[in-house]
Amino acid sequence: MDIKPDTSARMRRFIEGAELIHSNAAALYDEAQILGQTGAFARAAVLHQISMEECSKVETLGAVVVSILGGKEVDEASLTKKFRDHKAKNYANAYNAEPTGEERSARENHDWEAAHAAFKKFQSDFHKNKNAIKNAGLYVDYVDGAFVAPVDTVTEATAFACMQLNADFLRRGEDFIRLLGRIGAEPGRYARVFGAFLSNTQAMQLMDGLGAEAVIEAIVEQMRSQIEASR
Repeated sequence: MDIKPDTSARMRRFIEGAELIHSNAAALYDEAQILGQTGAFARAAVLHQISMEECSKVETLGAVVVSILGGKEVDEASLTKKFRDHKAKNYANAYNAEPTGEERSARENHDWEAAHAAFKKFQSDFHKNKNAIKNAGLYVDYVDGAFVAPVDTVTEATAFACMQLNADFLRRGEDFIRLLGRIGAEPGRYARVFGAFLSNTQAMQLMDGLGAEAVIEAIVEQMRSQIEASR
């Protein structure tokens, strides 16, 4: 499948943006480590959280690139909004977290409705938790008649947990950047992969009722999983 030069150039712009974002996320991780080594655990946790939010933008751009391969237009206004929406970024990152026991059990029982409900609850809780850590690590709060400073709220254990999760997101991001590089080098080949997926009747039946964005996310996730499996 031939890709027009203007389409290829547009796709390359988003791939380069993803590379820039991932580099920034990695730099934030390194700076968080420096803060953690000085005992500034609250601020370290904040930078790890911001780094994770950057990681989510890499996946968002991956979906954009796949959309371009499928001949779809890019809603750049919506993309800008997503980039600035902390909730949207945390909700996207929830897809990369380990499934809860409730969701895993529902999947094993092929109860897809219950699995979906369990994930949506986790997604909401994930956002609230990560946003709370970021706020607690930056601002003095007033709780139950007392003022509470970040240093008294965000512990070393919390910062360490954020660091571990961030490291995992960055690792996934590295795989994804490699995948985007391959797409940029061989857009025609990956456009055929995209078309083959959409022609897979069984896959489309499993995704029946999902919106176009959810279908694209599923394709992106499958492509990334294949990259990770080949490591």
